[in-house]
Amino acid sequence: YGTSFFLPEGGGDPVLWQHLFWFFGHPEVYILILPAMGIISDILAVFARKPIFGYRAMVYAMIAIAFLGWVVWGHHMFQSGMNPLLGTTFMISTMVIAVPSAIKTFNWLGTLFRSSIAFSTPMLHALAFMSMFLIGGLSGIYMASTPVDIYIHDTYFIVGHIHYVVFGGSLFGMFAALSYWYPKMFGRMLDRTMGWWHFWMTFLGINLTFIPLFGLWDMPRRIYVYQDSAGWATQNLLSTVGSLVVFVAQLIFFWNFIRSMKNGEHAGDNPWGASTLEWSISSPPPKHNFDELPELTSGS
Repeated sequence: YGTSFFLPEGGGDPVLWQHLFWFFGHPEVYILILPAMGIISDILAVFARKPIFGYRAMVYAMIAIAFLGWVVWGHHMFQSGMNPLLGTTFMISTMVIAVPSAIKTFNWLGTLFRSSIAFSTPMLHALAFMSMFLIGGLSGIYMASTPVDIYIHDTYFIVGHIHYVVFGGSLFGMFAALSYWYPKMFGRMLDRTMGWWHFWMTFLGINLTFIPLFGLWDMPRRIYVYQDSAGWATQNLLSTVGSLVVFVAQLIFFWNFIRSMKNGEHAGDNPWGASTLEWSISSPPPKHNFDELPELTSGS
C-alpha cells in the first residue's frame, strides 16, 4: 500500500522489522516447548510410579516461562547496534528465564529419584526430551551473554542450540504423547520392537546431526559452499549422516502407527496403569454417552 515503515527512504527503520519479527518469533519457540513440558510431566509421573515432584512449583515455573518468553526477544539483536543498557537488560532477562526452566528440570529429576521406573516407549521419549532440553538450555546460556553472542551469533553454534530445544525437545515430547495416548485413541498398542528401533535411531540420529554443529562455531550460517581447507567437512558429513538416520527412523514410526491401528495388540482400557481421568473410561472412548442410542420422536 505504499507504506514505508521499514524503508529508510521514507523515514522508516529496518531494525523495527527485526523487533516486530522477534517479538513474535521468540515466544513462538516457547509455544512449541510448553505443551511438551506438560506432556512430559504427566508421563514421568505415570512411569515413575509416583506423583510429580513439586507440582505447585512446576505450575508456577511454567507460568514464569510463558511470561518471560515475550520479554527477551532482544537477545536476537545484540548485533543490531542497540543501546548497550538495553542490551544488558535483555541479557539479564534471558539469564533469568533459565531459573524456571531449571526448576522444571530438577523437579523432573526429583520425580525419578528413588522411583520404580518402567522403561516403556513413552518413558524413553520423555527421558530423551529431558536430555535434549538440558543440552539446548545450557548451550543457550552462552548466547545470553552479549560479548559471547556477538562472536557466535551468525554461526552454526546457534543452529545447534535451537534445534536441540525445538527439534530435539518438542519432537520427543510429541512422540512421547503419541506413543502414550495411542491406546486411548485406537484401543491398540504400538509395536514395542518397532517403537524401540524408532526411538534409538531418532535419539542417536539427532545427536549425530546436531552435536557437530557446536564444533562449527567459526562456520558462518546460510552457506553451502566452502573450501576443504576450512576444516568443516568432517562435521558436516557427520551431520548429514545423522539427518538421514533420523529420516529413516520416521519411516519406521509411520509404518508402526498405521499398521498398529488394525494389527496392534489390544490395549485394554488402561494398559499403562495410569491414574489420570482419561484412563478411567474405556479405550477408545465410547462414541456416545448411552448404552443404547436413544430414539427421539417429535414432541418428546
